[in-house]
Amino acid sequence: MVKVKEIMKKYVITVDPEITVSNVAKIMTNNRIGSVIIMKGQKPVGIITDDDIVGIVAKGKDPKKVKINSIKSRKRFITVSPEDDMLKVTRKMIKSGVKRIPVVKGGKLLGIVSDKEILTVSPELIGVLSEKLKARIALVAEPDQEISGLCERCEAHSDNLRHVGGRWWCEDCREAL
Repeated sequence: MVKVKEIMKKYVITVDPEITVSNVAKIMTNNRIGSVIIMKGQKPVGIITDDDIVGIVAKGKDPKKVKINSIKSRKRFITVSPEDDMLKVTRKMIKSGVKRIPVVKGGKLLGIVSDKEILTVSPELIGVLSEKLKARIALVAEPDQEISGLCERCEAHSDNLRHVGGRWWCEDCREAL
């Protein structure tokens, strides 16, 4: 089985807890990433994701005034070891409802693993991640909504998936009916 250390991204953007949400958003945008790790000194203590930033804005809070150390995370900060196998990590991600997990050994940040790394190197885990996606869609999408993802008929990516007979189909497959 593939180990975390074999696929983790070793370059991780970190921030101080006193930085504002606005500045974190700029850092994430400039680096084209979906999260940053919060550090107190040399120790990783949390993670801020694009979802956290959206939550702050949705609550009407001013991102230029809110510091990330004041954000109450909906999820517990979890980490993995570089020696963990990816199947274990994938299950941990599904159970915890996260897309990214920092890799830590002896309190030191070594890297980060996201669902993207899992998909690129572990095709056998696609079924597990597919379950995660279906569970997540069921929580957030109404049957008459359009969502983005992979069509369950043709397997192409689409920004216009609709729920048809218990499956999510793209516009082309719906028209082919």
